[in-house]
Parts: sequence; C-alpha cells; structure tokens
Amino acid sequence: MMKYSYLKKLFIYSLILGALPVIVMGVFSYQRASTVIQHKVDEANRQILNRAVNSIEHKLETAHIMATQFANSTLAVSALELDLNRYQFEVVNDLMKTIRAFQVFDFVESVYFVNLEKEWLVSYKGLERLSETGALSEWSASLSHPAQWETGSEEGSVCLIKPLPFLSGQSPPRAALVLKFSPRLFDSLVRSESFGDTVIYNENLEMIFRNSETLSSKEQQAKLERALKLQSAEQQDIDIELDGAPMLITVQNSGYNGWKYVSLVHLSEITKESKAIGWVTLSVCVTIILITLGLAWQGSKMFYSPIRLLRDMVAGSNHESVSSAATDEIQYIRTGIQGLLGNKLELQKQLQKQFPYLHELFVIKLLLGQLSSKEIRGHIEMFDIVQNWSRSSVLTLRVYSLDGSRFEERDLGLILYAVKNIMEEILTVVQPFKPVIMNESCVAIVVDSSAGIVPAEDRLMHLCEEIKEKIQTFIGLEIQMGVSRFHAELEQASVAFADSTAALHFCQRTGYRGVMRSEQADPGSLLEMTYPARQEQELLEAIQSGDRSAANEVVARILEKIEERHFTQIEAQVLFYQLFVKLNGLLQRDKQTLKKMLLDVEHVQTLFRTTSFEELGHWFTSMGLEPLFHLLLAREQSHQSQMAQRIKDVVHKRFEENLTLEAIADLMNFNANYLSRVFKKEVGMSFSDYMANIKLEMAKQLLTESDMQVQQIAEILHYQSTAAFIRYFRKMEGMTPSSYRDSK
Repeated sequence: MMKYSYLKKLFIYSLILGALPVIVMGVFSYQRASTVIQHKVDEANRQILNRAVNSIEHKLETAHIMATQFANSTLAVSALELDLNRYQFEVVNDLMKTIRAFQVFDFVESVYFVNLEKEWLVSYKGLERLSETGALSEWSASLSHPAQWETGSEEGSVCLIKPLPFLSGQSPPRAALVLKFSPRLFDSLVRSESFGDTVIYNENLEMIFRNSETLSSKEQQAKLERALKLQSAEQQDIDIELDGAPMLITVQNSGYNGWKYVSLVHLSEITKESKAIGWVTLSVCVTIILITLGLAWQGSKMFYSPIRLLRDMVAGSNHESVSSAATDEIQYIRTGIQGLLGNKLELQKQLQKQFPYLHELFVIKLLLGQLSSKEIRGHIEMFDIVQNWSRSSVLTLRVYSLDGSRFEERDLGLILYAVKNIMEEILTVVQPFKPVIMNESCVAIVVDSSAGIVPAEDRLMHLCEEIKEKIQTFIGLEIQMGVSRFHAELEQASVAFADSTAALHFCQRTGYRGVMRSEQADPGSLLEMTYPARQEQELLEAIQSGDRSAANEVVARILEKIEERHFTQIEAQVLFYQLFVKLNGLLQRDKQTLKKMLLDVEHVQTLFRTTSFEELGHWFTSMGLEPLFHLLLAREQSHQSQMAQRIKDVVHKRFEENLTLEAIADLMNFNANYLSRVFKKEVGMSFSDYMANIKLEMAKQLLTESDMQVQQIAEILHYQSTAAFIRYFRKMEGMTPSSYRDSK
C-alpha cells in the first residue's frame, strides 16, 4: 500500500507556512526589543551622566566664584603686603573667618591662603609660618607652574588654585588661594542610578575619579585611554572590549574645564533585559508553533482525507493496474484514474453493443410503471431522446390466429419478432421509443407533438392502419390492436398500457380483428362488473357511516366476482381505478384536491404495479378507502364543532328567552338528543351545566356592575326563586350574592 508521502508533504508545507512567519516575527521582535533596550539604556545613562556632570561643574563653578571674590577682596589684597605673625591676630582672624566661609560646602575639604613672598599660610587651622614648618619649598614647587585645576596622583584629589595678585602673570606667583576638594565632590556619580561605571579624566587624560573597580588594571586603563585619544569630536559612543567583555563607552566632554566624563556599561547588563524578552518571545513562539503544529496536522488530515478516499477507491477498484513506481498518492491516483478511464472506454464499447437491449428494458419498465419521474428523465438523457412531444399513447398488438396459415404455434416467437421489426421500421422514423415484446404481444409507445388532439388521433390511427396492412402483406396474418387514450405525461405510460390492454382484451372477447381504441370498446360487451354501480353504492354508504368492516366486505365480494369471471390483473386494476375515481368524485368537494389526487402519478402507478388480486384489494382499502374515511371523519368533526358553536351563539343572542335545548333543536331542525351528544362532546359539559355557568357569570357581572337587587337579578336570570338563586350562588362561590357584592 502507498505510504502517506503526500500527507507528509502537506503537513510539512502547512507547518512551514504557519511556523515561518512566527519565527521571523520572533527574531524581528527580539532584535527590535534588544535595539530599543540598548538605545533606552544608552539614553538613560547619557541623561544620568549629564546630570552628574552638571552637578559637579556647578559645585566647581560655585567654588571658583567664591575663590575669585576672595582673591579680589580688599582683605586678601591688603594681606599680601603684610608679614603676618601671631601679633597681627585681627587680620589673621578676618582671613580665617573668610576662609571658613568655604566650609558651608561639604565638597571643599580645606582652603589655603599661601603667601610665598612673606612665607606665611592661613588655613582653617590658623596662621603658619612656612619657614618654621619647612613647607616653603613644597609650596614653592607646587606653585612653580600653577594651573587653575590641579589634579594629584591620588584618585579624587582635585585642587583649585587662584594665583595672587589677580592677573599678575608672575610665575611662581607671590601668593595663591588653594581650594582642596573632598571626595564628596563626586557624590552624584557615586550615587548615580546608571547601569554602568563612571570614570573622569582631566584634559591630559589623567584619571581623576572612578566609582568602581572596572579599570583595575593598567592594561584596561591604557586601552581605554587609547580609545579616547582616537575618538573624534563628533563621536560620543565607543564600543570596545575589556578583558574580553564587550563594553559600551559613552563620553561627554566638559566645556568648563576640559575634563572627560566616561560612562562604561557592560553589554551583558543591557542584554539581561533583552535575554528576558528573548526567553518570553521564545516561549510565545514555541507555544504558537506547537499550536500551529497541531492545527497543521489536523488541517492536513482534513485536506488529505478526500485524497485518501480516492487512493483507497483506486486501490480497491483496480490495484494491479496501478503502477508501483508512483512517488506519491497524486501520481498513484492519476495512474489509477487513467486505468479507470481505459476501463470506462472499454465499458462504453460494451454498452454500445448492449444499447438496444437497454432501450427495450427501459420501455418495458416504463410500461409496467416501475420507474419514477427522476429515473425516467435520467434514461431520456442517457438515450439522447429529444423530449419535444406534448402527448403519448400506447399500442398493444397480438396475432389474431394462426389457423389456416403457414405457421404453427412454435413459430409464434419468430412471428412476434417479425411483427416487432415491421413496427420498428414504421415507427422509429419519427418515434423515439422502440417497440417491445411483452406477454405474447408487441407493445409500442407513440408520442405526438401536434397542436390539437384531432390531428394527433388521425395520425395515430393512420400509423396503426399502416402497421396492420404491412403485417398482412408481408406475413399474411390478421392482428388485433388496442390503442390507449392520449396522456400528457410520460409517467402515465403504465395507465395507457392498461387502457390499450383492456381494448385488446375487448377485441379478444368479441373476436374483433383490427384496431380498437380504448374509448370505443363497448362496455356492454364486457363483463357486467365493468362498472359495479350496486357495490359502489354499498361502499359509499359504508364510508359515510364510518364502517370500515362493511367496506372491506364489499371489496372482498368484488374480488370474488372478479375471480369467478376470470378477470386478468390489468382488467381488475382498471376496474378498481374506475371505482376509485368515482368514489373520490362523489365524496371529495374540493376540486383542486380531487384533481391533485387523481393526477398523482406515483399513486396511480402503485395501483398498476400490483401483481395479485389480494395485493390489489389491499391497495384499494389502504390507499383508496382509508383517506376517504379520514376525510369524512374530519368533515364530521368540523360539522359538529360548528353545530356546538351555533348553539352557543343562539344561547348568548337570545338569553332573555330562557331557551331550552329542545327549543334550540327545533330552531336548527335537529334531534335534541343528537344535539345534546354533540354539545357535550365538543364543549366538555352538558347543555344544562353550560347554561348554569352562563347564568352564574352574568349574575356576578350584574352584582359588581349594577345596583340591582338580588331578587331582580334572580328574576332576570330565570331562577325558580330568589332562595334557589342564593343557595346555588353560595354553593358555587362560597358566599351569598350580597357578600360577593360587598367584597368587590
């Protein structure tokens, strides 16, 4: 058996078609998310770094302004000319007080007012003589090449040097104000919320500050410094690797003092978020792919099922003829269909040979009423018959006698075949149906498309006479032929066949030789029961009285007489069909319903398909009489319902007359007992109970809607007495009429 290769291909194609967009979208989403996260982190670090730079530069600028103000102050300028000592404590105290003003900034560690020329120094601690402390040479060296911003070898060591006097240009200067900043200057970086580390370089690329151990080795520092030297003015980001770890470097140059603020971010920190998103994306994609896998499998099986059915059909129909070299089911099916088409062509050739026999079989079944309307249309299409006729008739022909001829009884088959050929030569020139041999008779269906019935009948009789003459000329035998009436529908061919057979039997009984039309057959020459008038009356009475057993007895007597007089099945069928039509015509009032019933082809064909008298009797009682019983029962029920309603109408319209059922029966011209039974059956209560309920309802209405006294109400409603009215009202309502009025 062929493997499911096409199913696999269909499944793989469906899976790729469903999974590929998911994979592409997942990769795109991950890449996009990673790029966006990296951009957001870079932007956030840049903003954080910018805030930190602004904070540091603001502190430095504030300290620089205060230092400039001090350097330009009268106190500082005048103190430069003094050789301060402990005896000039007022000036020293003023200087110390001014210097201590810098203590308001927690990022200023210490302040030194140094005078190299006079060899003194004032700080937070007080006045120091440089010559006495031995620090003169150290300060002279520190101020020999003074820069505004001095960074020491120690990380975080930053000093602001203001030479004095201001704008003197002397080197080394006579004096200077030195502000030494504490590590608090970089608190904004230490407490930074950035994702990475921060390093600060001065204008000479000397490290001033770092907030982590990222650049712990000299090699890392050197590599970063080389990257910073190669950085262009427009370039703000640098991608490098430190110890094999990729880093994202963000650089911001200070326009205030030339420092470089460098942010170092490990890409692994950034990709943590990307990896998390990647895992979520992968999970979603895997879930969707699994769903797609299931849907692709179910869909592939669904779309493959017709192919599998075709494959199994091909394999089961002609497995050996299908090539075993087929690569998939489609090729397998194609090879099998090609083989089936070859078989079809061969079968068509065989059918062409059997075509005449199939046509005869179709005509025989049509005459016997064994085909439905749909089957008839199908056969007409199969035999390419152009359906352009408006009516049809049936011819039934038999050889009258072989006595005195050159033929014997054993030659009857050959004679019928010869008669059939003669009829075929005459009829098939203009007729679509070929004659057939049935029950030692030749039968033919003749169609006509004439505008009127008279030309059609003339043409039909001309054909019959021609057939009769040709048979007598070529075979030398006389024939008897029965011709049916014309019928509008081809489905009525079985009825027409019965008509023509009945006409032929008339010829046989009377000895008539020639063509006999069914309407010309003399009923008086047939059996007495061709139209059973007496039995018809008995059946009619049984049906009207609803007595099924009596009706069945009448049908049984008709069948007994048919058997006694040796009726054929066709004759019995025609007899019962006539009886069926007459009874329906007498009992069915609705002409449209009657017409629909009598023209029901399937219904009539069922009658002519019966094969025994017993089956015919069963059809007549069940299909013919039973609907009439139901019809009369429904009509009787409707009539009784109308009578009950009419009684109610009379009661309500003439209530004041206090009519009895006998009086109403006289008005309606019916028996009172019959009306009583009908009323109780339809209403569900006797007439007297109905009247009592009517009186009670009217009494309740008068009690609630009028001011009439109880006695007046009893008189109007024809109660025997007021006491009788009160007793009956209390019995039915549980209270007296007066109490009922008060309660309402």
